[in-house]
Amino acid sequence: MSRRTRTAAIGAGAALAVSVCALAAVAHSRPAGDTHAQDKGVILAEGNDRHPSRTARDWVTYADYAVVVTALDDSAIEPDADDPDNPVGDSGPVMRKVRLRVDKILWSKEKPAHEPPAAFDWNAFGWHQDEDGERIEMSGAHEPRIEPGHSYVMALQWQAPQCPPGDDPVPGQWRGLGDESTIPYDQGVLGQGEFEGRTRTAPAAEESALPSADPNFGLRDELVGRSAEDLAAKLGETQPGTPETAGEPADACT
Repeated sequence: MSRRTRTAAIGAGAALAVSVCALAAVAHSRPAGDTHAQDKGVILAEGNDRHPSRTARDWVTYADYAVVVTALDDSAIEPDADDPDNPVGDSGPVMRKVRLRVDKILWSKEKPAHEPPAAFDWNAFGWHQDEDGERIEMSGAHEPRIEPGHSYVMALQWQAPQCPPGDDPVPGQWRGLGDESTIPYDQGVLGQGEFEGRTRTAPAAEESALPSADPNFGLRDELVGRSAEDLAAKLGETQPGTPETAGEPADACT
């Protein structure tokens, strides 16, 4: 069983969602080979992408690097008693900080904004906490939850430090593009591994991939079951497009 909701919480690859809806339980069809440790299921949060991320052209237009990473460990970002926007005892999302190790750089843009990291922290969905304090695992819909012990291919973009007037400074950080800029990559197979908080085999990932005739067919569907080297070759032969502008520019620190 999984549940979907729109939430104001943000992951490293998503932008602020525009509305919050009540949780609703929906049937979750698991292909053969999917496993999950908890019977309570996973709440799937819907949000807005920072940038387009479906195609190879999206990746080479917006990302600085495409990398293979392994999630090492994670910890809850607990509610802060001094934060009026995230008070202790409130119901809602509880985020996680995940430590990621970069195992391989697959692709780099011609002039990346920052040197590639050897390791970095990643803000990820953790749990939905109800009014009684019970927590149920949460993941972004259509993307991995990012769990320790699993490997992924990621399109990374460096976000420079920001200093919004009246708010605390936001340090520079590595972020994703959108819900299709992270691909499971366990045992060296694209699509195999953790996805939406569940572990799936390569055959299960291939079964759920969209056909090429589908208008939403993308890089993740095209390369399912193949290797990171195939993805690197695809990116290397793809020309970037013209980046879309996304609202008001961020307030850069001086």
